[in-house]
Amino acid sequence: MGRHRKRRAAPRLSRRIALLSAGLLIPCTGGAAVLAATTDLDQHAVPSSRSRAASRPGAAITEVPGSRSRPATDRPAPTASPTTAAPDPTASAAPAADVPFAPYADVLSWPPLDFAKTSTRTGVRDYTLGFVAAGQGCTPTWGGLTPLDDAVVRKQLKKVPGETIVSFGGPHATELAGGCADTDALTTAYRSVLTTTKAERIDFYLTDKALADGAAAGRRAEALARLQHDRPGLRVSFTVPLRRSGLADDALAALRSAMTAGVDVSIVDLVPAGGTGSTVIASATTAHGQLERLYHQDADSVWRRMGVAPVIGVTGTGTGVQPADARQIRTWATARHLGRLSMWSITRDTPCTADTTAQNDTCSGLDEDPGVFSRILQGS
Repeated sequence: MGRHRKRRAAPRLSRRIALLSAGLLIPCTGGAAVLAATTDLDQHAVPSSRSRAASRPGAAITEVPGSRSRPATDRPAPTASPTTAAPDPTASAAPAADVPFAPYADVLSWPPLDFAKTSTRTGVRDYTLGFVAAGQGCTPTWGGLTPLDDAVVRKQLKKVPGETIVSFGGPHATELAGGCADTDALTTAYRSVLTTTKAERIDFYLTDKALADGAAAGRRAEALARLQHDRPGLRVSFTVPLRRSGLADDALAALRSAMTAGVDVSIVDLVPAGGTGSTVIASATTAHGQLERLYHQDADSVWRRMGVAPVIGVTGTGTGVQPADARQIRTWATARHLGRLSMWSITRDTPCTADTTAQNDTCSGLDEDPGVFSRILQGS
């Protein structure tokens, strides 16, 4: 599994040397090396939607990527905040039935993704759809320019067979908190998205750049606290980069800001920027300890409020997560009862027909069966 075509074998040694020189491979004993996780998904496989959107008739779109809404089977954990008491650390968590799977899908893909056909082929029913971003000023749009009520996108949302998670931000756009000047305007913008999409589960895909904006984090936290006060059933997840050393300080600060404002962040989804299954698991385990200290909750509760969203296939630094790695992540996630698994992205879960070295969002760059990652990560 995860094999490349034989024609790629020749440059493998030189690429290995180049990656070692760049610090992207970590030497291990016996001459082995593992791919180091970097700090930003922008360096990897999440691409711009410029090429796809530009081919869409009547569409005026710049750069955009994937998206998300929370499946009904997600298991939110209570938040330790001034208004929400933390659970008893000595209490043991009830066994989880399974790990929900909601891969990212780009609503601006062209031609539009056929959710019915994809679900028949892969068994996937729940999707994370993205990305809602700031257009001109504080105007919510898809990807920065496409109107929120775009007829094609609206039709796509209706075709999702299961639950949707509407995702804000993304690797190449500005999350609304960064475009809205004050909390009142931001709250109004968020409300308009919920009304238009009828979303009950929302996600905030926050890159290193977005996480570095502390003022935006404060506005986002206050606006979300207002929304959850008005809509008690609203589920919120934060998707943040996962480094080899766990969560960066900015990511922890954004989560702390939300907790202080009284926001119940039900899932903290981690995006590893490459690495084997073992390195992803090690990094996520480090993040688990950080979240235990942040939320003052027992270990089982923290596992249930965590997710992992690997970038599948060939990435900017070479071969990323392969089927064997995905299988290892799934086994570990099931044993720990994680709250969610995802991936970037559903359209990458197919082999490239012309070039298995390709890095884009329409194929994995691996010589694998279509839908193999979806079947593995959802446990089918």
